[in-house]
Amino acid sequence: MKASADSILFRIRSVLATLWVLLLLVLADPWISLWSALAFLPGLLIRFWAQGFIGHQSRKRNITTDTLTTSGPYAIFRHPLYIGNGLLAAAGLILLRPHWILICLTALGFLVIYLFVSKAEEHKMLERYGDKYETYRQRVTPLFPRRYIGSLFRGFNPDWALSEYNTWIWVGLLYLLAFLRTLLPALAC
Repeated sequence: MKASADSILFRIRSVLATLWVLLLLVLADPWISLWSALAFLPGLLIRFWAQGFIGHQSRKRNITTDTLTTSGPYAIFRHPLYIGNGLLAAAGLILLRPHWILICLTALGFLVIYLFVSKAEEHKMLERYGDKYETYRQRVTPLFPRRYIGSLFRGFNPDWALSEYNTWIWVGLLYLLAFLRTLLPALAC
């Protein structure tokens, strides 16, 4: 069976993001401050929260699911991990202060990749869960929350959330590399 473009993008999404961050690090103005690190927190916290509900199925290279997750952040929007990623990308751009062309390319690349990836995921969910997923889709928007009343943490699994540690490590390494880049001109003197 031939893999579709959106399935391929799903498999290599992390690699593409890593390569783009490295390119931004090389090309960006090496400016840093403690306040810019705070810009990463909303994205990290949303990913941590979402991971506590979806578990290890988000870390797989293929689009698979053991359960239909509709609670926690998934009761507010269908793609909270992607919202967290978008906030991380925005924070990285704030931190690195790249040229406006790189900002536009990053935003465009992010939108294209996640439009394809979310389309593939939703197709797979419709295949697997049918009307149950369609009802969920009608109730919950992809990215922009509607008003929600209820518990947003009932069913949260801290062990699953802690599996998000690798994102925290990547953000820490990015911040460390950006900080080291600010020291390079001072070390060269």
